[in-house]
Amino acid sequence: MNLGLAAKAFMLLAALSLVAYGLSAYINPALGLGEQSIFNEAWKLIALSAGVAVLAGFAQPTLRGIKRGDKVFAFLQRNVRQGTQEFFVSDMVPATALEDGKIGSKIKVVLPNGAEGEGIITAYQGVFMPPTIKLVESERFGVEEK
Repeated sequence: MNLGLAAKAFMLLAALSLVAYGLSAYINPALGLGEQSIFNEAWKLIALSAGVAVLAGFAQPTLRGIKRGDKVFAFLQRNVRQGTQEFFVSDMVPATALEDGKIGSKIKVVLPNGAEGEGIITAYQGVFMPPTIKLVESERFGVEEK
């Protein structure tokens, strides 16, 4: 969910709702609406504004997808050997998208050290989390998808 967009949309729609409520004496006759019109009830207009704003906040990341230049988190899974022991390690690396994409598509990313890699988009932006990808190929780590 994009909280910034939801907040801006709510402020704009709430302002329009209050203007519509203030002008309801003129809007209702012009549209041929009676006294039971939604324009006569400010709280219903503001509630409608809040609902539309929350829907816009949830829909925006899915409709937008990931664009070139977006910051993403790349999940990397690899095996590490230390002596005779082998460990399975999951890392989360910040990266920058070099291509546009939607969930399930493979995009190129650049890692903070300058290395390029490819990953599959697993999730869009959440409330507190940027978009995430599963890194399947990288210059530095040499990870291959299994």
